[in-house]
Amino acid sequence: MFGRPPGGSLIGMTDNATLPRGARALDAATPADRDRYADLLRLFSIGMVAVGHWVVALLTVNGAGTLGTAMPAMLSTWVWQVMALFFFVGGFAHARALRHDVPCRVSVGRRTGRPRRAAGSAGGDFVRSRVARLLPPVLAMLVIWTGLALAMQAAGLTGGVFAVGRRIITVPLWFIGVYLLVVLAAPAMMRLHRRHGLWPVFGALAAAAGVVDLAATSVPLVGYANMLFVWLAVHQLGYAYADGTLLRGGRRLASAFAVGGLAGAALLVFGTDRYPVLMVGLPGNEASNSAPPTLALLGQGVFLVGVALLLRPAGTALAARPRAWLVVAAGNSMIMTIFCWHLTACYLVQGFLLLTGVTVPAASALPLWLLACTLVCALLVVALRRFERPRPAGTGHPAAAVAGTVAAALGLFAISRLGLDSAAWPQLTSLALLAAGVLTLRR
Repeated sequence: MFGRPPGGSLIGMTDNATLPRGARALDAATPADRDRYADLLRLFSIGMVAVGHWVVALLTVNGAGTLGTAMPAMLSTWVWQVMALFFFVGGFAHARALRHDVPCRVSVGRRTGRPRRAAGSAGGDFVRSRVARLLPPVLAMLVIWTGLALAMQAAGLTGGVFAVGRRIITVPLWFIGVYLLVVLAAPAMMRLHRRHGLWPVFGALAAAAGVVDLAATSVPLVGYANMLFVWLAVHQLGYAYADGTLLRGGRRLASAFAVGGLAGAALLVFGTDRYPVLMVGLPGNEASNSAPPTLALLGQGVFLVGVALLLRPAGTALAARPRAWLVVAAGNSMIMTIFCWHLTACYLVQGFLLLTGVTVPAASALPLWLLACTLVCALLVVALRRFERPRPAGTGHPAAAVAGTVAAALGLFAISRLGLDSAAWPQLTSLALLAAGVLTLRR
């Protein structure tokens, strides 16, 4: 794991059995120039996603349907909708990986004397290597849950919480589908970043997001194009973090991001009637800037990046502590497993309470609920983290990498919308599309 390029992603790069046992041993084995803060941000963002989903689930169970219309609750989503941080760190990790790509065995260029890459091969290898780290935990989750769904239907458990569980358990997989497309675009976006720098590319993506928002008022489906424009814009900020552009700006640039992003989002939300207040849906109010993403969500993402840059000295100091770094490194080595199974943990806790008739006192409901979900999630991760160990990537034609990634992304996005509560042809087609994508990537 730690022989990889400094600053690269920990996701899927570590065989969990090879982590050094001692915190000091792990600390000593980590390259001095590794950006530990990026790993801390990645773990924090996924942890916040899990906690957010658990809190929403508790509110749903307790019937707090009016919470989604309370202004304090709506404004709180501006802080705990932190998915932008994951895309930001993803851009950083992808920039490092693309910087250290190994040239292919081809003829030597006439001018530079350096090996040239076969057309498209570097991008294809990069995409395959990333997808090989992302998909195995997702596939394991879908195989296990598909089996559980079929068993429930065979046992006649087709209604109530059983149906709800099968329908919502796949909802977070939209993120993996979008992230796969961002991975696919990463080499091209890196070329644009190297040629034009941060601001022209970021500005073009932000402008495209604004145009999509305008068009979506007449044709709502057009809004889903911002799943690429908005998240690619945040991803592009990760490139600027990797090459030092954001760090050279110091606290002044970080503050400008924080203040400007927040002010821009507030102006769009409260100065127009086009954008909802919520940055992510709440019980009783599903209208948000996340489904699909909007220019307001991009502003909130810039705000979060600015805050993250301002907190970088403190976060770096924390991650430099051997014990803290052990937690961060271990968490990153199983981060996709956490993401895939955190809703299952919540579902199991809720099922246990319903079956046993146990009630939690209102005064302590949230702390006990979060503790129970955390413990169950930890057990699931320990049992299933083996699927996150590195897998060899395919070596086929770059076109196969593109086709396979697109098919897998579309399949995951469809599954996230349809769920597993039916064996009808839409669900089966979505699973088949995902399987076809995975097989194509393995060629």
